Amino acid sequence: MFGTLHRQTWNSLLAAVALLALPLACDIAQARDVRIQVTDPQGRALANAAVALRWDGAPPPQDDPPPAVMSQREMTFIPHVLAIPVHTSVTFPNYDPTRHHVYSFSQAKTFDIKLYVGFPQRPEYFDTPGVVSIGCNIHDQMQAFIVVMDAPRIAVTDSAGQALLTDVPDVPREVEIWHEWLSHGQTAVVRAMPADTDFMHVPIDIAPPPAPARPDGTSLQERFNRIAQ
Repeated sequence: MFGTLHRQTWNSLLAAVALLALPLACDIAQARDVRIQVTDPQGRALANAAVALRWDGAPPPQDDPPPAVMSQREMTFIPHVLAIPVHTSVTFPNYDPTRHHVYSFSQAKTFDIKLYVGFPQRPEYFDTPGVVSIGCNIHDQMQAFIVVMDAPRIAVTDSAGQALLTDVPDVPREVEIWHEWLSHGQTAVVRAMPADTDFMHVPIDIAPPPAPARPDGTSLQERFNRIAQ
């Protein structure tokens, strides 16, 4: 009798555990990787577009996400566009033999790292969503962007214009895209993405890109050279 009751109790416990685990298993099974293709209206791939995915019930951003890096090599910020979650700290190592003066006057973040080589004294903390334009006060041709987002999934498009966002639940989503060449005063492009979808092509209107900066130095560089002599 006690053996029968024990087996019945054990079977009931297993059934209850299975029922509790079922929603979690369904959530895991329904998560998928999502690829967003960003192009201009003519279908040409757009690299360096920041892409965010949002959905109802998504977890809030982490209070302390992993730190990020925007380095300086050969008079260039790498990467050109860095998409980060809000509350991220970013370090700006300078691997060039010449000193750089990294700064931003953007509304989302204002900072000023005066002339240095190597690593600055401390990282910069980005706690406000928005686009932060980065420059060097010595080398005008150096420019980059940090896009601070409060979305659960963010990525930047590669040279093929594609961004991969992993572990996305099969629910209706909102896609937000930012690119430095957005036209008509747009701050971002927002599109609805249906559930059960793992690919979406988003063409965006862009203004013609600016002419490349002269590689042989700027007036600021020349003035700095004269001062440094």
